[in-house]
Amino acid sequence: MKAATTLLVALSVLLAGCVSDEQGDASPNDDVVVETAPTATLFPEWSGVDHTNQTLNASAFDNTTYMAYFSAPWCAHCESTLDAYDSVIPEGRIVIFSMEAREEYANMSTWHNQTETGLNRTVNRPFILHPELAKSVEVKSIPHAVLVNAQGYVFHVEIGKETNLTTIQTMWETASAATFDPTSGWNQTLAAEET
Repeated sequence: MKAATTLLVALSVLLAGCVSDEQGDASPNDDVVVETAPTATLFPEWSGVDHTNQTLNASAFDNTTYMAYFSAPWCAHCESTLDAYDSVIPEGRIVIFSMEAREEYANMSTWHNQTETGLNRTVNRPFILHPELAKSVEVKSIPHAVLVNAQGYVFHVEIGKETNLTTIQTMWETASAATFDPTSGWNQTLAAEET
């Protein structure tokens, strides 16, 4: 069922650009207009055991905006981005997922301790091994952060290094205020940064 839903969402996203507002074969006097509803992607359901051996799942974030942060224990350059997100995102609102499936990187307690040592401070966030979730979210580059709005929709994806605290704060505030309506779409948009 989850695979079918994921496939349906993926096809909807791929075909979204293929639909126009007007039918090509309608004559100029016809008032035929095809209206398409905006689309949004639900973040997949997930469950996992964190570095403290506690089970956590997506339902713990019902009606709550949160960040799903994907990385790997071997990604030393990802620590500065995690440090920045951890500095801005409120407590209890980030889940750190490892996308690394290899056995030598499977110990989340080791990764958590390594991160705290690297940052020289406490990191009070759950670290969960979940390469299957990373695959379903199509994580190909890390760090890969997904902002999920309170309805469970993916509002924004940030890939790569991000250490600007003001930018992160803006992303977080915008995602926290974002709601999706199937008829009218998002009530908030995240402006692209000028480079």
